[in-house]
Amino acid sequence: HIGERLVGMSSENAPDLALFRNQVVNTLREWYVLASDSIASLLEGRSLQNPAKDLWLLGKHYELGEQVDEQAWEGAGYSAEVLGDFSRLIWCTYRSQYPPIAPSAFTTDAGWGCMLRAGQTLLAQALQLHHFGRDWSFSWDGALDKDVRRRELYTDIVKQFFDDYSSSSTFSIHRMASLGKQFEGKDIGEWFGPYGTAAIIRELARQAAHELSVYTTTDGVVYLADICEHDFKPTLILVASMLGIDRVNPVYYPFIQASLTLPQSAGVAGGRPSSALYFAGFQGDELLYLDPHFTRPAVARRPEDRYSQSDLASYSCNVPRRIALNRLDPCMVFGYYCGTLESLIDLRSRIELLADDGMRTIMSFDNGHAPTATLSAPGTPRSQGGGGSLLKKLPPSCSDSEESAGPRSGSGEVVLEGECSEEEWVTEL
Repeated sequence: HIGERLVGMSSENAPDLALFRNQVVNTLREWYVLASDSIASLLEGRSLQNPAKDLWLLGKHYELGEQVDEQAWEGAGYSAEVLGDFSRLIWCTYRSQYPPIAPSAFTTDAGWGCMLRAGQTLLAQALQLHHFGRDWSFSWDGALDKDVRRRELYTDIVKQFFDDYSSSSTFSIHRMASLGKQFEGKDIGEWFGPYGTAAIIRELARQAAHELSVYTTTDGVVYLADICEHDFKPTLILVASMLGIDRVNPVYYPFIQASLTLPQSAGVAGGRPSSALYFAGFQGDELLYLDPHFTRPAVARRPEDRYSQSDLASYSCNVPRRIALNRLDPCMVFGYYCGTLESLIDLRSRIELLADDGMRTIMSFDNGHAPTATLSAPGTPRSQGGGGSLLKKLPPSCSDSEESAGPRSGSGEVVLEGECSEEEWVTEL
């Protein structure tokens, strides 16, 4: 069948040929990923021994006890509580059969959009934290006001990632890919890196005047005055970091795990070398992840924008998979959702406590504003950027950058200046 299709494609059908090529590459990659995971698990003995009995999932701790056995590697063996929590994560994957991403002819992101999808998945969890908090559930068929409201909010969140140019698709693959040239020098159809993905999410939130502010940093410094330049707004902090050269330096393993225990954690967008994943938790020395490398048809728009559970089922996964820390690519984006000023101060306290205990962290806090030279573009509010993530050119891929030398130190207990009240910050700090 492959030969027949190739013969029928001429230069006049270049878009079809490109699509077919991507479909073949995507299929081979999915087969390779699944096969390599199975082989790695056998070589490392994970299928022959019981995994760790403690599991963390976005700041929530589960004591697994004796329920976990060797089947847990394949997604079985977890309690209904763990699987239910995991299945409530919004899972963004490759899609196909959507309107072309202008000005290209691409109708699928298979083979090149995995990091954008991992970034979408991280952002989706932040939006769920924003609207629902950490512990929540609802019944799709429930008639209670609580169920109806949560169903509507959940649908509104997912619609922000639909694959088109609709005004409700704030963070669609179309909008993200279209900004690739500006923020990462990438054409539509090229693989995006974590640094550029974080910048694109920030810019789309800014353009939409979104209810969630996005703050990015690539040097590990979070400038608190930039976040609180005006009245505090719920904020997703994205920390893009390079934690090694070819693999993650083991000195950062403890922080990666500790980060996923924080109540502010929205997860981590990272992956294997050249293969992005979204990390939501860990069990022992393995991270639990969602894999974007599965292609599904784009969800069709429904009349009156009403969607059933089956319509959105492809945005959920109930089979946790795990990957060892020593197999990770060193370039990652850590996400932290701070819904209140108190939550932001608590995040700072927790990170500084980890550093005080001798842990090698990837971020620090500064009470002031980011240096003017690092602001993104004329007229861009400081609260949308900061931390060296802006005017300077982002590396085309994280693996091309030098190993991070670690975050800079904070500025100590300096009371913030600017529009935040001095009394408020003295009290909080």
